This record gives sequence, C-alpha cells and structure tokens, in this order.
Amino acid sequence: MTGDKAKSRPGDIWVISKGKLTDMDLSRICEGGETETVTAYSLSELGRYLLNPNPIQVEKKLIGCEVHYYPPFYKIKSKIRKILPKKLHGMLKDEHIPPDALLSNYVTNKAPMNDKDLELHLNRVMELLRPYDPVIKKLLDLDQSKVADIVGTCQDVGGNLSYLNIQGSIDEKIGYLTEFIYKNVGVILDKAYISDGLFEMKGFDFQSYEAEKSYRLIKFFINGEAKACVLGVDDKVEYWIENVKLLHYLQLFAQLIKMNPKLNKSLKLCMTGKAEPMKLFFNRQLGIDYSEANLPEIYRRAFEMYDIAPSKKSVIKPVLNHSQLGVTFNYVPQSRTGADRLFVNFSVMHNFKALEPIKDALPQVYSEINKSASITEVGKFYLLDSFRGYKDDS
Repeated sequence: MTGDKAKSRPGDIWVISKGKLTDMDLSRICEGGETETVTAYSLSELGRYLLNPNPIQVEKKLIGCEVHYYPPFYKIKSKIRKILPKKLHGMLKDEHIPPDALLSNYVTNKAPMNDKDLELHLNRVMELLRPYDPVIKKLLDLDQSKVADIVGTCQDVGGNLSYLNIQGSIDEKIGYLTEFIYKNVGVILDKAYISDGLFEMKGFDFQSYEAEKSYRLIKFFINGEAKACVLGVDDKVEYWIENVKLLHYLQLFAQLIKMNPKLNKSLKLCMTGKAEPMKLFFNRQLGIDYSEANLPEIYRRAFEMYDIAPSKKSVIKPVLNHSQLGVTFNYVPQSRTGADRLFVNFSVMHNFKALEPIKDALPQVYSEINKSASITEVGKFYLLDSFRGYKDDS
C-alpha cells in the first residue's frame, strides 16, 4: 500500500493515496503505448466506487408518475408521413400536450410501534385503502389508447426527484404503479457521479467496506492528452476514467476526511449501519460572505494565541470571501421514531494561496494557518469552517 493508506489506522476510511511516479509498459493498456513514466495511486473501495462508470442501483420512493399523451390525430399523421417524402414530414407538425404530473398523498406508517400485532393490522388496513389513492384511481380510468408513455416519479429523503423508466406496455406500467406506488423501488443510475461535482452515495455499501482492500489507478499522458484507468488482475484495465478531473474530487475528499473529525464521524456512522449515506457534493460557487459574519474558529484561535488586536480582523475578512470550496456530505441517521430526516455535514475548504495578501501584514496568523494546510495535486487547502445539522432545522 502506498502514500496516505499506509499511514491510516486499521478500519479508518480512506479514498485515494498520494501519487507516485513509476515506469510502466503501457503497450498492454493502450494502442501505441510504450514504457512511460506514470503516476500510480492506491484506490480504496470507496474511491473505486466514486470513479466507476458502470450503472448503480439505489432505492427511492415511488411517489407518482408523469402521463405522456399522443398529440391529436397522431395515428392519422403517422400514416400520412409514411407515404410522404421525408422532406415534407415537417408540414405535419404535432401539437405538444404537456404531461400530467400525478403525485400521491398516500402515507405509510414507518414509525415502529411497540405493539407489533397492532402495527401489522394497521399496515394491512393501509394496503386495503391503497386502491382509493387518487393517483391509482386516475391511472385506472385512463384511456390507454391516448397514452404514449408513463414515467415513474421517485423521491429520496432529501426531497430530490428523479424519473423511473418502467418497462412493458401501458397496461403493465399502470399495474406496476398500482402495486408499488409509495413504496421503495430500485432505480438504475448511469453511475455514481451524477454531474457538476455531485455523487450518489446510496449505491456504496459502507457496512461491507474493508480498509485493507486497494486497487491500482494510473494516470499518464499520450500525445499530450491525460488519461487514467483502474487496473485489475495482471494489470488489465478494469475501467477507464472518462474525465481525469474526477480524480481531483477524490483527492479533495481524502484531504478533507483527514482535516475534519466531524466528517470522519459521519462516515463511521454509515460504516456501522447507524446512518444511510445520501449525497456528496463539491461546490466552488459558494459566495459565503465572511465580511458580515464572525471569523471562523481557526482564525479566532490564532488571534487569541498571538494577542492580535480585533481591529486587524478587517485585514482577514476580505481574503476569506475568495477561493472557497464547499463539500457537503448528507445522510440519514437512524431514528428511534422511524422518521427519516436528512442530516447535513458541510465543510468549507479554502485555498491557501488566497492568504498571500496577509502574509506581511499578519505573518503570525499566516504561519499558523499554514500549519493546518496540506498539499495535493489540486492545490494547498485548509479547513476554514464546518457546519452540521438537520436540513429542516431553522
């Protein structure tokens, strides 16, 4: 094991090691490859999951659907198009009909009860009432000849909506919705990385995570283009990483895990089955204005340590408003009441380069913050601030 992993305590969660330069024969990996100097990393099970381009399945609650209708005279126009030249197809424009969005108000009793027989009885009663749900009634009353498609609508604990492609005929889709509306269903996502710094974490099994397992990742350049892949047995490519910049997210996440004990604690809750992971999000467009807020604790400590006059705060605050990086990890802790509430762990990382303007004016503060910063390929960052709490708390 290399780099950061070698320094981790047994059982600690880690993501990716520091890179090491090594010579490697690339002829078996890519066409035209020769022996080149590559950067090699050790990748944990979590890191491998975050980079993996293969589909994942997660559970979400099916709360409704969208019903898409054929445009008026669709069948007639389709027949006419078949006998017209393609260049004339545009003459027969279809009128767009907005889909019907049907969302269920059906409620399930998720809170555990002391009397299990009573709980079982109530669940049976709720099942008997399901056919009277307005969404189900409307679906059963549909004129299926006018329906082009029905797409399921799912929701996670954080209130995020996503679509579910339901297989089969319109009649089979209605049957599926009737049976599973307001129940958890399996949703297939393209991969763990959704877009723009957002990762789906529900697809990773934290409880079966083994810190001792590692995978080899290499990064190299071919014809000036950066490439990266994860290697399996006999150094065969397990998968290519489409966007090499994704490595930066992993390196920042690994750096933050070491810096922020609160984040570490949150991850361990997931590892012990006491919480369910939801999302990981990196945001460079924070815009937190520290000129109006109190100084973060790391700066308050430095001011007290060196007995710096409070008036000097005006020198610090402007530089804190730039080069911020927000990292959000949210999850659902176990609850005795059975109520699912989203818990948010929010960290603000700050690029140490932004502190250059205070280097001469406040050298002691600059030096103290430097002790907390660490360097990766992405840059030199330190933990500026962190917040924790339930999403719906005021």
